[in-house]
This record gives sequence, structure tokens and C-alpha cells, in this order.
Amino acid sequence: MCRTWFIYTLFVISVMLSFSCSRDHDPVTLPDVPLKIGTYNIERPSETNKKHVGYWPNRKESVAALLSKAGFDIIGTQENSREMLADMVVALPQYKWIGSFRKANPSVNAILYRHERFALLDKGHFYYSPTPGVDFSYDPDDTDKKDLNCIWGKFEDRETGVVFFVFNSHFHAFNYSGEKGAVRDTLRCRDARILKKKVASIAGDVPAFCTGDFNCGEAWYDNATGKLKHESRPGYIELIKGNELLDTRRLARKKINDREASYTGFLETGPSAHDMKIDHIFIGARAAERVEVVRYEVITDSFEMSHHGETTPEGIEPGDSFRANCSDHRPVSATILLKP
Repeated sequence: MCRTWFIYTLFVISVMLSFSCSRDHDPVTLPDVPLKIGTYNIERPSETNKKHVGYWPNRKESVAALLSKAGFDIIGTQENSREMLADMVVALPQYKWIGSFRKANPSVNAILYRHERFALLDKGHFYYSPTPGVDFSYDPDDTDKKDLNCIWGKFEDRETGVVFFVFNSHFHAFNYSGEKGAVRDTLRCRDARILKKKVASIAGDVPAFCTGDFNCGEAWYDNATGKLKHESRPGYIELIKGNELLDTRRLARKKINDREASYTGFLETGPSAHDMKIDHIFIGARAAERVEVVRYEVITDSFEMSHHGETTPEGIEPGDSFRANCSDHRPVSATILLKP
């Protein structure tokens, strides 16, 4: 009896040790936790006319409603003012923000993130100029002297322990005709080279996402006729050149409204008549094997606004309501799975 009990005890101990060893050596499998990243140029409050659809108090509730419905985990925004960002985090207290201020055009390039889920490990910024580390510097060929910049943050996902970077940019404005158009193309190509170099040096092999209003896109077609309007812009070609950055639109398993424009103006609320996609989300190719893009979407939600007397659709009378976008851009989102 004692011998039988002794053998049984040894058997139980060996099973427990075997189980313990397998736990120590087998890789930990984490559940799939999606990360929804967005980019959105919300248009600075440049309109001081209270009757204008772009006047910030007329649309700030619509912006908060859109962001709440979209449910972004992290979103890069462009052309914000400090007032706008303050209003957004009051309406959406789940977010905190980091940002970089511009002098030439008082606005903030910002990253909003869910502070309960993500820990901010580090942050920084650089400028799209020959001296990226010099605050408020600009490209000498830019006659507008715009001190365009990129704000970046290093985050840890508390749910999975995965660390990643977000780089949020605003490239030089588009102008596709004449001599000024050629200069702008050159400036955006320089912007793209600076961004790629900085992503490589700052993020290295850690997953990196690049959001922004890049003011350039792929080949554009008239959505109504299917006719090619023009080829991909040089700035976009430079961004994807060398496969250092990969466009989430091309990688996504599922695409929603991917033929819709991301730049439409305040009043174009239906299907866009053009294919002006200038807002993008890229991933750094050095860690691309750890990233799966499950969904890409151009968010086309519009909101009902009352007639304010100016900048309203033709035929709308005072007192009527109408549909409008809450910015001249639409938000773009990419839903990501990050592998530990």
C-alpha cells in the first residue's frame, strides 16, 4: 500500500513539474486586441464669422459626436487650436493629447490617445526644413514660410504590453498647377524623405504608424466617370519609395469607402465627385511583419446644422437645416492587430 502511494505521489509531482516547465518555455499567446488609429484635419477656427459653417462653436459638438462614434484609440489631428483641443478633451475625457505648436499659422499638430489604455513613454517633434531639430524652422523654398512639423509619441498598450510609435504630420499644402505647383511637389518630396529618415532613426524596429494630412495621394480618378484626372503625386511616390512606409489602404483586408475623397470641403456630404485622398495612415516596414491591417475606412458621416446665413448649399433658406461635414477633411481610420 505504501509503495503504491509513493509511486502515485511521484507521478503527480512529475506531472506538475512538466506542466510548470511547459508554462515557462511556451510563448505567451495574447488575445487579439485591435488598435484603431485615425487621422483627421479638423480645420483650424480661421472663420471668425459666426454665421459661417466653419466657425468652431457651430461645429464643435459635431466633431465630438463624430470622434465618439468612431471610437479611435489614437488619432493624429492637424490644424487644431488649443481652444479646439481643450473643448475636445472636455467633451471626450477618455483622451489626453500631445502636440507641437506652429508660429506661422497658429495651430497645433496633435495626437489624442486613450490615457487609461496607453502609457506615454516618450514624445518629441521635428520640423520639415533643412534643420528639423530647430524649432519653428521652415524650408527656404517655401515662400509662405510655413513651420510645418511632425509630433511623435512612444506608447505602451497596457492591455498587451506592446510598444509602438505614432508620427503625426502636416506636409506642405497642395497646389497642382504652374510653377508654384512644381515647387510644392518638391517640398512634399523633401517632407517625405525627412519623415522616413526620422521614423527609421527614432522608432528603429519598433512598430511605427504615420498619420497625417500629406497633401498628396495616389492616382486620382473622377468617381463619376472613372476617368483618370492625374497620376500619383511626387510626394506620395516618395513616401512609398523603397517600401520603407506602407499604405494601410493597400494592406487592409477590408476597405470601407476607400474610393471616397478625404478632402471634400464642408458641404460635399454625398459620394465625392473626385478621388482626392490626401490623408493617409502608413506603417513602418521594418516592423510590418508584426502588424496586420484588418480594416481601412474613410469616414463619411455628416451632421445636421441650422442655416447661419453664409456658406450653405444652394437653395437653403434661413431657418432651414442642412447636412454638412464638421471639417473640410474627412477622418480616415485603420484598424490594426499588433503581434507581441
